[in-house]
Amino acid sequence: MTSFLQPYIQASAEIDLSKQNHKLTIQHSLDGLSIVIFDIEEQKFVSLKHYTYSEKNISLNVLLDELQEKENWKLEQFANVNLIIDNNENTFFPAEYFQEEDKDKYLDILNLRKEKNTRFDTLSSCRINNVYAIENDIEDYLSKTTLDIKLRHSSSVLIDNILKEFSERTQEMRVFVNVKNNSYELTIINKSELVFHNYFNFNTKEDFLYFILFTFEQLKIDNETTPLYFMGLIEEKSPVVELCSRYIRNIRFVKRNNDLNYAEELSSIPYYYHHVLYSSALCE
Repeated sequence: MTSFLQPYIQASAEIDLSKQNHKLTIQHSLDGLSIVIFDIEEQKFVSLKHYTYSEKNISLNVLLDELQEKENWKLEQFANVNLIIDNNENTFFPAEYFQEEDKDKYLDILNLRKEKNTRFDTLSSCRINNVYAIENDIEDYLSKTTLDIKLRHSSSVLIDNILKEFSERTQEMRVFVNVKNNSYELTIINKSELVFHNYFNFNTKEDFLYFILFTFEQLKIDNETTPLYFMGLIEEKSPVVELCSRYIRNIRFVKRNNDLNYAEELSSIPYYYHHVLYSSALCE
């Protein structure tokens, strides 16, 4: 069997899948496949792994076959399986204006679909639908599998989670930056409302800062008091964070949900690296 998945992060406790009380979440992105395993009975995260791709455009069924072989388990052994699509080919519509039969048109107008299939998520935390494109091979796999796999877009998971977590806190406006490879998604909430969400590409730390400050200016956000939360692929003492801290006074990093348990083997990996992946494991 040709190998397309290269191990990058491998952190896991011993797992007994015979009881079928574990939830598997797979995040599919341009960077690779990330997985987290959650013990439903113990309310505990027990495994976190990331595989990079040796080649691009490998079909999902091939990747999942290799993943199962490398991990020595089968998807059928899990009580629940989530698949998270992590791309920037999506847009948001207020629920009152959304028509499911027109979902393809929404992405076509924005030139996002490009002969791909269209799916949408209903965000439980607000009256918004997230419409997004998925590759044809993913749609084909989901239509043929006998497994009940729950599909979500990564931005749906992110927004639902932060709205639920922060809507009851006193600070009204909050800004979140989810960093990826040479890009990030910028999300702004005001109590229980989504104010802004967009993706930005960057090459330098100055690029990174510019888009944030420009958004702050356009939305009249106070950079002295409004908290900016980092998550994703970034170090706390990176040049990007150091530069941002010169212009934005209240910088924080997303903290893990301490109402849940985490295997000791996972402690070496900062939680905020995989905040969306962890959060998606808790989606109903």
